Parts: sequence; C-alpha cells; structure tokens
Amino acid sequence: MTERRPARPAETTTPAPTARPTARLRLGFAGPDGCAEPHLSVDGMTPAGPNLSHWPGNRTPPLWKADLSTGIALRFARAGPAERAAFLDDVELVLNDHYDTDGFGALLAVLRPEVAFAHEELLLAAATTGDFGTWQTWRGFAIDRAVARLAAPESPVAATFAGIADPAAKSLARYRWLCEHAEELLRAPEHFAPVYAAEMAQVQQQLDAGLRGAVQRRQLPELGLAVLTSDGPRHRMVLNTLAGAFRVLHVANGRDGPRYRYHDRTETWFELATLAPLPRRDLRPLAARLGALEPPHGSMQWCADPPDEPIPELWFGVAGTQEYGQVTRQLAPSRLGAERVADELRAFFAPAGAP
Repeated sequence: MTERRPARPAETTTPAPTARPTARLRLGFAGPDGCAEPHLSVDGMTPAGPNLSHWPGNRTPPLWKADLSTGIALRFARAGPAERAAFLDDVELVLNDHYDTDGFGALLAVLRPEVAFAHEELLLAAATTGDFGTWQTWRGFAIDRAVARLAAPESPVAATFAGIADPAAKSLARYRWLCEHAEELLRAPEHFAPVYAAEMAQVQQQLDAGLRGAVQRRQLPELGLAVLTSDGPRHRMVLNTLAGAFRVLHVANGRDGPRYRYHDRTETWFELATLAPLPRRDLRPLAARLGALEPPHGSMQWCADPPDEPIPELWFGVAGTQEYGQVTRQLAPSRLGAERVADELRAFFAPAGAP
C-alpha cells in the first residue's frame, strides 16, 4: 500500500499546466527531514506549512475535511481562487512525503484539477482501496495496484524507472509519471493487468466464497468487533470487506490447530470526517493476558504492536515487525480454543463496569 518516508528530499521544477491560483505550483517530494522551501504538503504531513491530509495531527482547514486526502484536495480545488491563494500564501511547491494512491489522487487534484474532477469517483475508489484495504470496484482495485506497482518488473512502464536507486527520486519519478499520464491510466487501467489481475482474481474468488459461507462472521457491534473464521488464511482485503467492524479477529483453522491474528483497521488511525470508530486500545496487555494462558512454546508466543502503528496487530507466532500495509508475519497454531480467545477479546474491549 505504501512506501513511507524515504531517506532524503528531492524535487523537480515542472510547473502545473493551466492558469489558476495553483498554476505556479511545481511537483516535489520530501523525506523525513521535511523541506526548507515553503511548500504545500498533501496526504502526508511535513512539519510546517499548509497541509491537506487525513493523517493524525494534520493541519487541514475544517471546511475541507474529508475521509481521504484525495477528497480533501478535491474540496480545496473547488474553493474560490482567492481562498486558495490565501491558503497557499507564497508557496510554489507541492509535495508528499510517501508514495501511495491517496497521495497520487491528492497531488493530481491540486496540480491538474480538471483531470481529477473528470475521474473523481474512480480516484476516491482507488484511494479507499489502498488506504482502507476494502474492496470497492474492479477499476478502483486496478488503479490502486497499478499505482503501487508502477515500477514493478511486470509493469508495462517499468523501464521508465530503471536505474533509479534512490527511494526519494524513485517516488518523485513515479508521481511525475502519474500526474503526466493520469488520463490514460484512469481511462484504461486494464493496460496494467499484469500487475493486478492475479491478485484481483484471488480477492474476488475469496469474497464470493466468503459471502456463500466459507467465512463465518460473528459481529459484536457494541464492541466494534468482528470474529471471522475460515479454513486457512484469507486476503486482508477480504477480511476487511466482510467484517462490518473496525476491530477484526481472524481465526484460520488448520489441521494442526487454529491460527489467530487480530488487527485494528487503518480507518482507526486516520482522522475521518464521516466515521467515528471506537478508540484504539493498547493490545500489549491483552497479549500478556493471553501469554499467561498460553506461555511461549519454542519461538512461538502471543505478541502485539503498540497502538500508534497504522495497523496494529495481535497474533500468536513469531515476534517481529512488519512493514506498513503488508501481512507477512509468521503465525503458528495455538493451543487455545477459539471461544477462549474470543472471550478474552470481548472482556478486553468491554466498557468499564460492563458485566
């Protein structure tokens, strides 16, 4: 989903193409140290200056708030010229500090609003697919994966980025290509089928099977929790789409026992304008409680991420970190029964004083 915060800043001097308050803006990219030149940051959030983002702690004006940074940038683009000029002040650079689909949509809305307006629903579907990890439409999925894998070996434009080793320069080059070729990508995402077709088929097959009973769903709406049970693993997007909740426990049954993985969906990390998920809880005390019920055996143990991770997980398996947006941890069969684990989650998330 995301390649976050490369090592050092880079920028270009390509101007936006038409006469408007944002016409003077040129595309750039910032690393974790920010950028000394006055700039507008979109989707991500550099330390100072105007900001259009749904990230925690953003500086987006309240009247432009939306669930996605693409939506925020579209609202900014529709504001009056004087309002936009006042917000930008003397800024001549627009940038992001990581690379993903919502970042592309936000940059496009600022730099080429006429293109973004013409494809607004598709851009929002693609950004939702990428940031929230839920199925929207096949075109939304295709665009998100085409953006994410633009420079992958199977991409039809991979040669454009060959030899760019620096992460910041590579992200800037991909954003530049996307802004310049946005219309052809948005009108014909099927040209990028080699980067998304196999995964799309997997997600669609698992969603269809899940709706027909291959994934059992138990929802506890008062706790914002869903327990999903299947024979074997399932794609994270399938779980998020079927859950109907922002707290998701997946029980993957196997011949050697159940494997458990809980995650807080990423909607609970972003600042949303239309939704109000229940607050996150620090999962580490729950991992300790489960660890007391099932002490480590070998290298396998109950583990949990801190709550400030974009997608914190609780799992039984090998301890270790995981790149944002990936599902790569090694799980192991647990000796605890599914009902016991679900009961512990219910007790953990129950409001104080609840029976």
